[in-house]
Amino acid sequence: MKRSFLLLGLLALGSVAGAADLYRWVDENGRTHVSDIVPTRYHDVATKIDTSASEISESQRQEALARAAREKQLVEERMRASPPPPPPVSARPKSKAAELTPDNGDAECAELIRAYRESQECFAPFMVTRRDGRHHSRGWVRPEAYRYCQRVQSPYAKCGPPSHSPSDFPYP
Repeated sequence: MKRSFLLLGLLALGSVAGAADLYRWVDENGRTHVSDIVPTRYHDVATKIDTSASEISESQRQEALARAAREKQLVEERMRASPPPPPPVSARPKSKAAELTPDNGDAECAELIRAYRESQECFAPFMVTRRDGRHHSRGWVRPEAYRYCQRVQSPYAKCGPPSHSPSDFPYP
């Protein structure tokens, strides 16, 4: 792990276009140090590091800049071509769940239940499933769902339990 950081540091320092010579030495605690400045007590044990392998030519630099510009342009084109996010819940067309109304005929409860069922329909595609395809018992939802769906509290504590007619269930 330490060696990978050391190598990354060497590459980063070496990419400064040969601004300074690099030296490596080991102190009395056994720690390896790399720097462009060597303390006076380590001058006799410090060795110069050859950084010529990490230097790039001007043509390689220009090639990398051109490749980065092409990739950036491709990303921008894909972003423009991607479909827009789904509209917010309030702008969506009415669903079958919106047609269902509670038994008590209260208009406020009907609106609360409609909003709750639309919210459930919006969150449904974002439910996390287990490897066997079933939903988790805790009802886990992917975080991106909250960008598209509005969370609505259950209205049944206020309006009472829902009533279902046989036409509410599409299965025999």
